[in-house]
Amino acid sequence: MTDIRFDGRVAIVTGAGSGIGRRYAQRLAARGARVVVNDARAGDAVGVAKEIEDRGGVAIPTNIAVDTPEGAQAVIDAAVNSFGGVDILVLQAGRASDVGSSEALLTDTDPVALLAGLFGGYWLTQAAWIHMRARHYGRIVLSCALGNSVADDMEEGNTVASMGLVGVMNILKCEGPDHDMMVNMVVPTPTGDPDALSDVVGYLAHESCVTTGEIFAVHVDGLSRMFMGVNEGIFDPGLTMECVRDHLDEILDPRTFVVPDEAGQEIQQLLLPHLK
Repeated sequence: MTDIRFDGRVAIVTGAGSGIGRRYAQRLAARGARVVVNDARAGDAVGVAKEIEDRGGVAIPTNIAVDTPEGAQAVIDAAVNSFGGVDILVLQAGRASDVGSSEALLTDTDPVALLAGLFGGYWLTQAAWIHMRARHYGRIVLSCALGNSVADDMEEGNTVASMGLVGVMNILKCEGPDHDMMVNMVVPTPTGDPDALSDVVGYLAHESCVTTGEIFAVHVDGLSRMFMGVNEGIFDPGLTMECVRDHLDEILDPRTFVVPDEAGQEIQQLLLPHLK
């Protein structure tokens, strides 16, 4: 089997000035990608780009904020102007926010920074998607925190932004394969090996990846799939409070679940068992 390479590909990595984002940028560059190192901290972005170049790679730094549609488009434009296009986007959700989820939602803390993490991710994903669709190729990897699965250098506030981007991913996955465009999510965890995490991101960013709309958790023992599914539940046209109480175990039974690819399959799963 040949090694996975990114020769000729252009990648944008956000939050790439330190931590996990820095590893993503370095790993893609080491495999031949030309990388746009984007980070709000200009000095960190410059430093990582220089590290890549010192190792024989190609990179440019940017500190363009993506908390507006114009900023997101400017990041895409920077890649196009420097390298001719964008093939890969690796986005760290919520990096603009240092506000914890519970702090932002349960206190009087200004939620603007937290919302910037969500909408910044949306705007950059949207700008990349439009560009990639016109080229009929693209790979988007969302690096997100979900629930308590938060790596050491990711803010707790990422959870809110991440859940919003799960919804965005589930919309894009329906259109993407027709244009050779795949979008997936990785969830770094405190026990996950950073190098292994970078390799998972690398595979999802590669042209050989045909998976889309999936969430992968990287943990101490390797890799697993995270998903939302629907089970058969119960059928009772006269559903009451007492019925829910008395059949709760059956309603929650995970053994009959499926993972729908689209809304139509979800409706089918819910109705067909009761139309036989």
